[in-house]
Amino acid sequence: MSRHLLGDAAMHQFITEGHVAVQADYPPLFHKTVYDNLESVIGEEGNPGNNILPRIPEIQQVYEHPAVAGALTSILGPGYLMHPHRYCHLNIPGSKGQNWHKDDYVFDQNVRRHRCRWVMAFYYPQNVTEEMGPTGVMPRTQYHNTISSNNAAEATEPAKALCGKAGTVSIVNFDSWHRATPNASDKKRYMLKFQFTRMQEPDSPSWHNEASVWHPANNDPHPDLSEAVWNWLSGNLALRKESNGHVNGYFDDLKHENESIRLNAAYALGAQGEKVVPILIDMIRTEGEVAAEAVTAKSSANP
Repeated sequence: MSRHLLGDAAMHQFITEGHVAVQADYPPLFHKTVYDNLESVIGEEGNPGNNILPRIPEIQQVYEHPAVAGALTSILGPGYLMHPHRYCHLNIPGSKGQNWHKDDYVFDQNVRRHRCRWVMAFYYPQNVTEEMGPTGVMPRTQYHNTISSNNAAEATEPAKALCGKAGTVSIVNFDSWHRATPNASDKKRYMLKFQFTRMQEPDSPSWHNEASVWHPANNDPHPDLSEAVWNWLSGNLALRKESNGHVNGYFDDLKHENESIRLNAAYALGAQGEKVVPILIDMIRTEGEVAAEAVTAKSSANP
């Protein structure tokens, strides 16, 4: 298994871009069998939803492939869990695609955190080109709660189509903005989406790690955030040294309308250590009081 673990470069890509692709390089006949079985099951029974795996058990072999299991181990650590929610996404010829969205966490809508504990693994059982309506992602926005527009025709962020040959498995940060793109071809596009979750906190790198410290990536919009995620995945939260820089501007930036600026300010302040805690507590208290005032109904009895 160790030779199939991701290296530092692939982990850098996953942390900053929000996705990485590997190959379940079984013979072409294997993937064709999965495709033909999908055609049969969905054509005769409709989409089985979570029951797609028991209906087509060969799919299990895809996620047990050494390259796929190695990548999942690298990101989620040993002992990760395949979640029982899974789905086959069929993108038919002529489809208009979807709007940009993030998936919900089953039974818990308040768990979006920068420390990635969940991923989606998208498997293609056939060759997928850009015109066939592959899954699209917005790289480097997985840490953002908002984007310019959910409407694909209006969004201004750069997007990437996750294309690939049969056997491609794209492992994507669960919080990535993604969508099915329009299928302009005459071919059906099947994609099997399975979810996986971490079961224990990292205490050491679970990938093929050679670099002891984070090396900032070019054009990373959130270098401090990425470094913090790398350190957490490495099992060493003490790697980041406290900064002694000026902090006043960061407090103002926490209120900035641009989410990217707010994120960078939060992580810059996090590097300041305990000295900023009293000010942050006062800011939270003030914000809470303002919010309470806003939701408290005013009446003649409660002026």
